[in-house]
Amino acid sequence: MSTPPASSFPAFISPLATELVQFLAQKHAMGYRYRVEGYALRELDCFLNTHLSPEDPLITLEIVHGYLARRGTESESNRAHRLTLMREVCRFLRLEDARTVVPDGRSLRIVRRKFVPRVLSRDEGKRFLQASIKLARGKTSPVRDAVLGTALRLLYLAGLRAGELLRLTYADVDLDAGLLHIRHSKFDKSRVVPIAPDLVQQLLHCRTLASRHFGSCLPTKPFFPSPSGGGRYSINALREAFHQTLKAAGIERTSGNRSIRLHDLRHSFAALRLLLWCEQNVDLDAKLPLLATYLGHVGLASSQRYLQLTQDLMGEITRRHQARFGYLINEGRP
Repeated sequence: MSTPPASSFPAFISPLATELVQFLAQKHAMGYRYRVEGYALRELDCFLNTHLSPEDPLITLEIVHGYLARRGTESESNRAHRLTLMREVCRFLRLEDARTVVPDGRSLRIVRRKFVPRVLSRDEGKRFLQASIKLARGKTSPVRDAVLGTALRLLYLAGLRAGELLRLTYADVDLDAGLLHIRHSKFDKSRVVPIAPDLVQQLLHCRTLASRHFGSCLPTKPFFPSPSGGGRYSINALREAFHQTLKAAGIERTSGNRSIRLHDLRHSFAALRLLLWCEQNVDLDAKLPLLATYLGHVGLASSQRYLQLTQDLMGEITRRHQARFGYLINEGRP
């Protein structure tokens, strides 16, 4: 992937400004978008500007501890993100200056809590799909319900990332072949995603209504157009529609200690697909690589975090093993 133009880089001001620009350019060249991290890098640059010596801008252990110190009541997750960024930057700087301190992954005893997504159960998934059809129309767009409602259904039924969905154009959606062309996604990878016939019909209905309201469907125009001139919907608008659909479906946004996110629809898709395969008694060893490819992962390792043991899946696994090995259990038999 080509390196973004220099104008897209943050305006670094610290004594290590040149090195930080080079670091960010390297990440972009490797395929990382580094958008959120870019803002964090700007914040690190401001910190370094007030703590580094202009004559000898060396990152020492004291500098590391100062940057990673707790700020008010912030969570450990925020500190863990800062630690990850600092480690990446210091590794890069150490290639030129061996004196640079690279903090250990367990510096300051920062606890990295494993994130557990909130996956919709099968019943919740059905209610979510039903509620997405009845999404309220917007004040400025009479087709908001069809556009964003269909978008949410596509996230759940095709496992797309939200950014992939919002970047879809009319040229990317081949309804005749039932294929979505996902271009330049994470790590600049592209893939083709087949979709089911009923989902094709929903997308066709969405396109028809959108074309009536916004005019002709030019190949480069967003498939899910917003009221503002038919441009792309923002991620915040999509997230708001997601929360409205959850409320209409009677699904609590917080269950236990976990809050459901828009990205959890992708996790829910993977969990549902695994459940359906278990019910069909298919060979999971043969099917899981297909799931990884469908999701756009480079291998099974990337897909593992999407495959968690839900209550629905636990019941199906128990049934499957009971059918195969139940004869070995003789508890209660004479």
